[in-house]
Amino acid sequence: MANGSAHSGYRWYVLAILTLAQTCHGMDRAVIGLVLKPIGDEFHLSGQQLGLLAGLAYGLPFALAAIPFGYAVDRTNRKVLLSCAMTAWSAATAICAVATGYWSLLAGRAAVGAAEAGGSPTGLSILSDYFGTERRATAIGIWYLSAGLGFALAFLAGGLIVSAYGWRLTFLLAGVPGIILAPLLLLTLREPARGQLDQAEPVLRASLWPRLRELMSRPGIALGVAAITCIATGIYGMSTWLATFLIVRHGLPLAQAGTTVAIAYGLLGSVGGLAAGWGVDRINARRGGFDPARTALIGSAIPLLTAISGLAAVTAGDSRLAIGCIMAAGLFSSSYNGPVNAMIVTQAGPNLRGLAISTVQTSANLIGVGLGAWLIGKISDIVGGREGLAWGIGAAMIFCVAGALLLLLAARQIKAAQGLAHIVSGS
Repeated sequence: MANGSAHSGYRWYVLAILTLAQTCHGMDRAVIGLVLKPIGDEFHLSGQQLGLLAGLAYGLPFALAAIPFGYAVDRTNRKVLLSCAMTAWSAATAICAVATGYWSLLAGRAAVGAAEAGGSPTGLSILSDYFGTERRATAIGIWYLSAGLGFALAFLAGGLIVSAYGWRLTFLLAGVPGIILAPLLLLTLREPARGQLDQAEPVLRASLWPRLRELMSRPGIALGVAAITCIATGIYGMSTWLATFLIVRHGLPLAQAGTTVAIAYGLLGSVGGLAAGWGVDRINARRGGFDPARTALIGSAIPLLTAISGLAAVTAGDSRLAIGCIMAAGLFSSSYNGPVNAMIVTQAGPNLRGLAISTVQTSANLIGVGLGAWLIGKISDIVGGREGLAWGIGAAMIFCVAGALLLLLAARQIKAAQGLAHIVSGS
């Protein structure tokens, strides 16, 4: 497509379609968190088993598939890749409805994880070729509304469906939207020219591992990946178990617990993510343009606020106070995505962008998603009783604090590299 087309109204249509695709991604990933209690009751599962089902069963296949997907994103037609991946993960979600026991359900979740590994790197790579650095954090913030929208749909609609018809129909209906959307994406999206809105750089013909070494050598990338991994451990683990926490600790009905989590992590999470992306672009615009160091610095405050509100939520004795703190945690939960991912895709450059997002997704899902939910379930089993989940979620919030510190280090590293580059260019 022509370079000027990236500045037309069509790019907003592209953003809308990609956001809807990622909403299906978020909904199919999140739905397991709503149905842990009824699945555990039906199959007589422990907290650790449920944590593995919600976490590692999804996260490990995701991690194994993410790097090959990222390699493919940088070398193949991205809209075809995304439409195929979306069809696969949506079908796998629907098939979970016919699970006959723990192992068949685990296999279904593994298939969802492997297919969803193609979603984020493909979508962000396409998006970055429609939106330049002056609007990139805003566009990514809007795109990340999908996480909140998917979560809200899974928990709001899913809560009603589970209460009326059981958890199996919830899985079946969660898979339908992606199966419908995939052909629309394939037929109406135009594949953009790679790097058309970025500074030109040599095309890398190297194989996977040299490209990965080159990516990790760029300032802020490795620390940014580590930061997102830590933050995902805390946030995904907490969001997965919150509905069960409200049922067990505060006695809320499943539908009310699902609605509470949907509003916090779905609706308010979307508002927070959009506001953070827009705010970072405004700050950068007023200070001379996009600055990855400044962007990482702003992003570092968000997981710290998440940890504070999350700890307050699980230590509150009154259910109304706990719900209020959960709302605050939800507001901050997705806000780091726009700034931090804008920093990473910009530092990576157009030739390594797909690999960068896949690397983020590999680490975040293998360690964050895979171990976060399991860690909380394991601590809950050890502590036992009504307080078990509170201890587990509280421990997971430590990872959010670690993520904030890593983003501070990333900002410092990028700033140092900028200073060195200025000295070299001046000489």
